[in-house]
Amino acid sequence: MPTELQALSPEDLLAGATATCEVEVPPEVLHPGGAPAGFGAAEGGTVQLKPLSIGAFQLILKAARNDPGLIPLLMLKESLVAPKLSLEQVRQLHLGLVSFLVAHVREVSGLGEKKKPPVS
Repeated sequence: MPTELQALSPEDLLAGATATCEVEVPPEVLHPGGAPAGFGAAEGGTVQLKPLSIGAFQLILKAARNDPGLIPLLMLKESLVAPKLSLEQVRQLHLGLVSFLVAHVREVSGLGEKKKPPVS
């Protein structure tokens, strides 16, 4: 006989919005051409991400209305807990790292994979 599920409280529903997730960044993503001289060993590391709230996502979409290319950068800036980066610092990250991190932001936020445009 199946067990009856308990009704969720508002606190239960909001608890996920404050959770953080540690994501391991592999060395080949962090330094795709190898670690530059003076940056220590070619090792990866971790970052902490939090899920995007619907309110934050709506603000991101509104802010990027005239420049959709800002959406992934603003998503990353809003989600990255540690280390905290400014938008200008996020803009300086290499494309592979941004792509890797945004995929994890989507995952921790409960969004599916980004839909790919149809191939003609």
